[in-house]
Amino acid sequence: MPNYPIRVGFCAPSRAVMDISTPALAKLYFKDRGADVVLHDTVFKNVKQFAGTDAERVEGLMTMACDPTVDLVLPLRGGYGLSRILDKIDYEAIAARAPVLCGYSDFTAFNLAYLSKTGMISYQGPNGTDFVDTPVFMTEKSFHGALFNDEWVASFPCKEAGDLDMEGTLWGGNLSMVVSLLGTPYFPDIEGGILFFEDCNDRAYRIERHLAQLEMAGVLAKQKAIIFGDFRDADPAHPKENDFLFADVLKYLRERLPGMPILYGLPFGHSPVKITLPVGACVRMRTEKGYVVLSTKEHPRVTPRF
Repeated sequence: MPNYPIRVGFCAPSRAVMDISTPALAKLYFKDRGADVVLHDTVFKNVKQFAGTDAERVEGLMTMACDPTVDLVLPLRGGYGLSRILDKIDYEAIAARAPVLCGYSDFTAFNLAYLSKTGMISYQGPNGTDFVDTPVFMTEKSFHGALFNDEWVASFPCKEAGDLDMEGTLWGGNLSMVVSLLGTPYFPDIEGGILFFEDCNDRAYRIERHLAQLEMAGVLAKQKAIIFGDFRDADPAHPKENDFLFADVLKYLRERLPGMPILYGLPFGHSPVKITLPVGACVRMRTEKGYVVLSTKEHPRVTPRF
């Protein structure tokens, strides 16, 4: 069982939790593993669908991120809400304190805004709700390794990748959230990057529409590679002959971006296995025996307190 001899701060910058027991259960996971845990009041609030008012949610994120005793900041869940408060967050104050921050789904908005405004690295990885039950072994192993190991390493099987060995800025997250930031001050201007995406509850045609927008905006052509994660809801359960499928999306993109590695199978985000990815880190990506291997020593870590 992994050990977390650190102080963890939970906030709720997005949607309210569905089950009132969630904060206590997420806290228990870390307490049982040696952590000290603090919960901001917003994790218990519900204003319409949000975990408190906009002002309360900003205050919750800033309090946890700027508390010098908090090592790791986790949003309790995603959903929707960060887009409403991006312009109220003091990114420089968070960067000055430099805690480790991790989340996915709606938290993509923060990952990219933080990178755009400060150049600082944060993690695309589990939210608090993912610790209510013991996470899948690979989720837990990747999360723990990102926090404590000198070198961050992730890999996934992808036989179609061919021979690759490149370096670039790793960035991306939830596709809908990435596209929603286009044209705003919170969209990072990354050239030569390794861009990764995942999403849920979107059919293939909507996924392709998002990608077409990014391609027409000039974002995709500037990257060295694109990696897709879990798009399990893209295809109907029982496809018919003329259905437009996720495989068609990949084919379209490869035709539009000839020569660019476009890979599939990165397990993160809404996938049952959620590896932890350093958004904004310069990583090496190579292929080895049918696997794509990503690695860097440029990733945020925590120092054990206890």
